[in-house]
Amino acid sequence: MASRPRQLAPAEGSSAPLGYSPARLVLVIASLALGWTVIYLDRTILYPLLPVIGEEFGLSGAQRGAIASTYFAVYVALQVPSGVIGDRIGLKRVLVAMYLIAGIGVLAVGSLSASYPVLLVFIALHAFGAGAYYSTSYGITVSTVPASRRGISAAIVTSGMAAGLALGLVLGGVLFELWQAWRVPFRVMAVPTMAMALLFIAVIPARTKAPPRAKGSGLATVLANRDLIALSMVGFFATWSQWVVLTWAPSFLYNERGLDLKQSGLYTAVVALPTIVGALAWGRLSDRVGRRRVFVALLPVCALALVGIGLVHGRLGLMASLGLFGLTGALSLNPLMVSWAGDLALHSSRATIGTAIAVMNAFGIASSIVAPIVSGRLLDLTGSLESAFFLAAGFSLVAFLLCWLPREVARP
Repeated sequence: MASRPRQLAPAEGSSAPLGYSPARLVLVIASLALGWTVIYLDRTILYPLLPVIGEEFGLSGAQRGAIASTYFAVYVALQVPSGVIGDRIGLKRVLVAMYLIAGIGVLAVGSLSASYPVLLVFIALHAFGAGAYYSTSYGITVSTVPASRRGISAAIVTSGMAAGLALGLVLGGVLFELWQAWRVPFRVMAVPTMAMALLFIAVIPARTKAPPRAKGSGLATVLANRDLIALSMVGFFATWSQWVVLTWAPSFLYNERGLDLKQSGLYTAVVALPTIVGALAWGRLSDRVGRRRVFVALLPVCALALVGIGLVHGRLGLMASLGLFGLTGALSLNPLMVSWAGDLALHSSRATIGTAIAVMNAFGIASSIVAPIVSGRLLDLTGSLESAFFLAAGFSLVAFLLCWLPREVARP
């Protein structure tokens, strides 16, 4: 291993891609963060309601799990196409159109889901619309914010995920208790979801077209870029732990640590607040010292937190381990991933911003399909989920090793 990883020289003009006013940039970043809050709310209010939905339709555990699997299968499938199309016709156009589709899907789930197959169709419709948000929202962030502010801007946008995660875990049950009907929360969420599309139209400026680039730009360029592919592999292993914790931590705390169902959900939600703090702190720090340095400092700590979740029995220790995971885990690292991918994309070709971010996220989000299944298999084999957290810790260390492969663009 080289003693000092090579850096790419900053691309000309990449430090301030479009030159919008600071006030306009604040509005853009704030609206994109709010967009993530709403998308995560739409997604996570489903989880507390799965037992009720299963009871109404007479579903087995596998059928209830298939609801989430259907969502993520469609969501993952939309990552790269949405990025490619956004680079061709405009990221804002794709964002607005697909967000409206997501809103229609949420409304349909709450209004038209008369049977289990129909419910799956409308869950898939929402995922179809939501699947474009990652590449378009972060593509707009990277292409409008100067390089010296990319990390903190991506962190602010990412904080919307954590806020939506925490609110969704709480509001799903609260709204059900108020109306005693699982469809009502989805009807309620349809209003802010569609309203967000209108906000994007008003706030986000239409991007000026990127200058013509050499042949082969777009998806082919991204797939041929070894730095971007290496970073995408980092994303897969670094993000694995997120799906293990979000999917299995409530069951683990309930079955193996003696918490009741309500406490298990609340303890898992402990991850959210440190995530916001971590995303903002690490995103800003990466703007100053570089993306890789922050990665290599945090990933071993993340692995330690995952080992703690698997080993600790005391409630205070569990909360500390979950909080430490939130501070150093995948969502906190997401701004660094986005900023690093954006740096590389702008260095090679501005026209590949959406595509580069979409490919990187497709690798990371792909672990959402594999990690819950592998963790469940480990539970079947060992009778405990402890080994699932240990495996996630090991994969965090794999990500630590892999993050030395992609080069960085030098700080401007």
